[in-house]
Amino acid sequence: MKLETNKILQGDSLEVLKTLPDESINMVITSPPYWALRDYGVDGQLGLEPTFEEYITKLCNIFDEVKRVLKKDGTCWVNMGDTYNSGGNYRKDGSSGRGYKYNRTEYGRCQVDKKKQGLPDKCLCQIPSRFAIEMTNRGWILRNEIIWHKPNCMPSSVKDRFTVDFEKIFFFVKSKKYWFEQQLEPHKECSIKARNSKLNQTNNNGAKMSAVNVQMGDEKRGHRFIPEQGRNKRSVWTITTKPYKEAHFAVYPPELIETPIKAGCPRYVCKKCGKAREKTYKQIKHKPIEIYNGQAKKDYQNAKAQNPSDTKRRVLESMRTENKVIGLTDCGCNAGFEPGVVLDPFIGSGTTAVVAKSLGRNYIGIELNPDYIKLAEQRLGQEVLL
Repeated sequence: MKLETNKILQGDSLEVLKTLPDESINMVITSPPYWALRDYGVDGQLGLEPTFEEYITKLCNIFDEVKRVLKKDGTCWVNMGDTYNSGGNYRKDGSSGRGYKYNRTEYGRCQVDKKKQGLPDKCLCQIPSRFAIEMTNRGWILRNEIIWHKPNCMPSSVKDRFTVDFEKIFFFVKSKKYWFEQQLEPHKECSIKARNSKLNQTNNNGAKMSAVNVQMGDEKRGHRFIPEQGRNKRSVWTITTKPYKEAHFAVYPPELIETPIKAGCPRYVCKKCGKAREKTYKQIKHKPIEIYNGQAKKDYQNAKAQNPSDTKRRVLESMRTENKVIGLTDCGCNAGFEPGVVLDPFIGSGTTAVVAKSLGRNYIGIELNPDYIKLAEQRLGQEVLL
């Protein structure tokens, strides 16, 4: 069965996934409807279940099918937020179409009866953690919990707890060996002058601080002693939310999913065997003097003499080796290559499709609400002309 890409399929995610061929998808990234948060105005929607246990079971049943359609070397990324347990303003005046009772308002917000959840009032429901545990119980391998920090989060009127300014992104795989392209972020820069200033400081015990144990601030640029290559990207991502005026619901910002797509979905896949191309590297070893000059070199040598087991010294030593990209692997089929496929089983307004196409990947979306499909297709026509 030939997989048709670059289209959005209308229908229930579980049922539509059953129509897709086994191991045909390179990557999945999505943000499913959160539990007890919003009514999207269509019968059969996920998120209005009377208990979070039922919600998690149904969601993980969907990801059982995701696991089937995902290639052995595929990756799966899931953005999910939490909610607090409280009785709220529950009214028995609405029905989801499956006999569930919830509160429907003109603004699309809903409130299931959280008093029946068996949790103390005002307690976090821990939906993301429960979901991740159930996914691993079903055989998924959890590689990372990524924190999406929102510097422009919605203000909160609460005064008896801290304002929540983050959500989680779970990075799952189905096999120990999977396609992944390392993503780098810049090293912090520092000047010799700033380093020497820190060296003259003492710690709480009155001892001089080691050069390699100093955390530098935003000083004026001086001698750059760390190579240009960068360091492995960390798992806390600070990304501002960005409203989309055509949608009454929250959409994740394009920047949030650029890194997962670059890291988890290959740009080139063999049309015949389906094997993804990988970058090939050549190691370039730098002599210490090429990295550390002048006072920086002396600082390094002193730290090495004072504490040979120093963790940061060993990190800096490892930076002597630079991996330079020299080409791409070739499976030898001579059948040509095509973009990898990104699947979003809850594509909503189409952000995943827009970002996937802008990065040169193919996409498949699934959406229950036909109005959102029209919205997504409109966005694709406007934005994938970059």
